[in-house]
Amino acid sequence: MRLLIVIVIFFLSACADPPFRVHERLQDTLQGDLKSMVAQVIKGSSKANVLDTPYFVIKDLREFRGDTANVYSAYAEVEFFYFKDIKIAEKRKFRYDANRHYWDRYFKEWFFY
Repeated sequence: MRLLIVIVIFFLSACADPPFRVHERLQDTLQGDLKSMVAQVIKGSSKANVLDTPYFVIKDLREFRGDTANVYSAYAEVEFFYFKDIKIAEKRKFRYDANRHYWDRYFKEWFFY
């Protein structure tokens, strides 16, 4: 019986991602999104309309604990800057799905700066 309890505890602790893994996955997701956005601009117009070094800024990053984290264990709000001559950026919001272990994009808007 004790062995079963130990196995269950080990399994449950292995299912949760450590914070550094969540942050790594966020960085991977953001890099992929930025590459995709730049590729769309280049395909639609030309490379001349893209910044020499497109970038993103993480404006808000939160981790949730307890019951709140059963479905989504983290939240991120990110702004992407990639247009050269237009002072417009894209804001995206993400939430980390604790069960599927990936960042879910659920909000996108454009804004002038």
